[in-house]
Amino acid sequence: MASNTHSKDAMTRPLFEPMNEKHERPDEWSGPLGFVIGGFARPSMQAERDGALAEQYFAAAEALIDSILDRRVADYQVANAALFLYRHSFELLLKSGLPPKARAEKDIHDLGKLARSYAHHKRQADETVPPWIIKRCDELAAIDPGSEAFRYGEYGTPKAKDGKPITDEIHVDLLHLKAAMAALNAALVERNWLIRMARGDRP
Repeated sequence: MASNTHSKDAMTRPLFEPMNEKHERPDEWSGPLGFVIGGFARPSMQAERDGALAEQYFAAAEALIDSILDRRVADYQVANAALFLYRHSFELLLKSGLPPKARAEKDIHDLGKLARSYAHHKRQADETVPPWIIKRCDELAAIDPGSEAFRYGEYGTPKAKDGKPITDEIHVDLLHLKAAMAALNAALVERNWLIRMARGDRP
């Protein structure tokens, strides 16, 4: 049946092909549209790589949220995907803000532990991480302690405003989520010189 509805190219052409001159384009909006992975497109420093990937995951989450707000996709259809993209972007941002030696030893996924390690290393560099950043990371860590909740549907137990565990259904307000995630992203990027420099900022 697939052979009747899809082209031979769709079924047999490799997904990953070597770069050549036919893929060159004058800007990001010209064709051919596609992804460039590996080689010179891959940052050499781990922290820079984490930061670049964090930006991609955050942009993807924002695009999904915007598609819901524009009524192009139903909220329930992409809820876990959007939450995973946001959550993973923050894990990578926190890791990219650690010194290289500490980063190599921090192959952990708990956002609360990562945020505390991040704040510890920032203090050693005479920088202060506002408490609300750690609190927000703890909040995400409660529902997704090991980076598996939004991928596999195995949720942790978050707490309500009064500190009591929420053991029943949970609601996430979309506009509040978008604003809260933008605030956390901005706060972490502001403290990450690699990302700021990649965006054109100079010390």
